[in-house]
Formats: sequence, structure tokens, C-alpha cells
Amino acid sequence: MYNETMKRTVRLADLAQKIKNAQNILILTHVDPDGDALGSAYFLREIIRKLQAKARIAVLFDPQHKGELNAFIKRGDAGRCGRLKHPDLVVSVDASDSRRLYGAAGLPIDICLDHHVSSRRFAELNIIDPQAASCTLVIYDLLQAWKLKLTKTMAEYLYLGLASDTGNFAFANTDARVFGAAYACARLGVKPNAVYNKLNEQLTRREILDFAQAVSQTESFCRRRLSVVAVPKTLRVDNRFLIDFIRRDKFAEVAVVLVAKKDYIKISLRSKTALDVAKVAAHFHGGGHRKAAAGKIFKATLAEAKKQVVEYFRQQVF
Repeated sequence: MYNETMKRTVRLADLAQKIKNAQNILILTHVDPDGDALGSAYFLREIIRKLQAKARIAVLFDPQHKGELNAFIKRGDAGRCGRLKHPDLVVSVDASDSRRLYGAAGLPIDICLDHHVSSRRFAELNIIDPQAASCTLVIYDLLQAWKLKLTKTMAEYLYLGLASDTGNFAFANTDARVFGAAYACARLGVKPNAVYNKLNEQLTRREILDFAQAVSQTESFCRRRLSVVAVPKTLRVDNRFLIDFIRRDKFAEVAVVLVAKKDYIKISLRSKTALDVAKVAAHFHGGGHRKAAAGKIFKATLAEAKKQVVEYFRQQVF
């Protein structure tokens, strides 16, 4: 809910007026957005429309990365920052660090809406709630604070963020607040099975076969407490499914997926225990949540990056 921490960061009445006064609002997602980032962007745009203002969304992608949630992206919203015109108000959603805005990192960010404990509070105005399971929950709090009515369209975006960041209500961050918001969505007619299908059941045959090959290359370290798989550029794999699958090893406390990009190695981390993987990610130029985080390794091969990660866990964690 809207709490004292948020009050100290920004007065919501001032924020609402700032939005109403803007003529050209730009909403940015973090690069290669997940369901929560997309849900937050579209949810916020609906609220802005209710405030009688206009906004456009730039869904940012690393050019070397294929979007995994294209079914949720509306035509014209997938953008490169070089195509963005100068707005008079820029809002970022679900981004803990301005570097996660990819090419848009050079734009001055007026408002940051986020729920990452590792947030760097890089905007002029920051509304950060680390207790919120999703960024869409943070935006839902704004809706309620402004005494606006939740519509079915808004509810669909709210639910998308909830389902995405709670692992379809299975992760440890699933709490009464989450279920309360999900109940509000269901009452308005949101169909959980339809959202689940678009989130999780859109793989191509090649992606399924590549997924199987990647899983077969999973390795265990640190007395099986660490489960790791390194994915070469030749495999097209949805990291969400891969990391959630290998973390099912009954002995694994942490799952790590490394993916080779053009200029770096992307690291995704998931924890099943109290171990804080956000701290691990911070060591590798990243951040995130206690149970889910990501980082990058530069100037290394996939094998070298895997060795660095494993050695870090051996020396600093396990």
C-alpha cells in the first residue's frame, strides 16, 4: 500500500499535477521487458488517460535479443531510443537502474516507479516499494491513492504483472496483498488461464528443442547447492522457463543461467532459500530482488564467465 516511505519520496498530489501538466509523456520499460514491465507501462498509460493526459510507450530491446513477450506489445510501442522524440516528462517503470533503460539511459528521467530493493533511485521523483511483489502493484497503489476506478483493461495489465513476478503465484513474494489485487482483477473479468497461456505457452518447436538441449547441459556445483547452465548463441531459449526449470533440482539452492550476447554474458539468478542473489548480481554489474536478480560479465567467453560465477559462489557464498 501507499506508505510513509513513499510519502517521503514524493507527494502524490504533486505527481498527479505533474502528469496533467505534461503534453508529451514518455513511458520507458527496462530493456527486454518481462510481463511486469509491460503490464506496468500499459497500466500506467491507462491511468494517465484517466487524468486527461496523453502518453506513449517505448518498449526497449537490445538489438541482439528477441522479445519473448511480443504477444503483449501493441503495434508501434516497440522502440529504439534513437527514434524517441524529446518528451517533456519521462517515466520509467520496473527499472532499478538507469543503465537498464539501454539506449534511453541518456534521457533525464523525471519519475521512477519501481519495486526492486536494489533500486538506485535515479529519477527526479522516485516511488519505490520493495515490499510490492510487482511494479504493477505500486501503480495500483497510485490508482487507489488518486481515487480512480480500476477498469477491466487496467486489471488485465495489473494481473499480467502479478502473474509474471510471482511465478504465477508460486514464488515467496506471493502474499495477501497480491491475492487481494488478483481478486479485484478477477471480479472485473480477467481470465487467469488466458494470461497464463500468453505468458507461458507460446514456444515454437525450435524453442522447445533448444530448451531440451540447454537443460541437458545443466551442471551442479558446491555439493549440488548451485545449479548452472550456460547457453550459447546458437540456442534460442526463453530464460524464464529455463531458470525456473533447473531450480527444481531438489538439492539446488540457487539456479544460474548464463546467456552469450554479442558484447557480454548475461547472468540470471534465482534463489530458493534466504540467500540474497541481488547481492551476487551487484558484484556482476547488476541487481534485482533477493530471490531473483540478473547481472552481466564483460570481456569473457561463456566458459570463462561460468567459471567466474562458480568461483564467486564457492568463495563468497557456499
